[in-house]
Amino acid sequence: MEEITVDTVLQYFLTQGPFALLFVWLLIHVMRANQEREMQLHSLLDKFSDKYDVVIKELKDIKDRLPPR
Repeated sequence: MEEITVDTVLQYFLTQGPFALLFVWLLIHVMRANQEREMQLHSLLDKFSDKYDVVIKELKDIKDRLPPR
């Protein structure tokens, strides 16, 4: 089995470390952006839900005013 020395560990982190840090930073950035987008989407869906309820109520009122078939 190959002996692990400080030089090999240091060499590994010097070659792979920047990519690992970049990956972690990008992952955190994407997670935050998705969370913000979901909050905005939730707010928008709540607004549409309120408008949908108003439209349904108005349609029921119109239906009640029409003569039966």
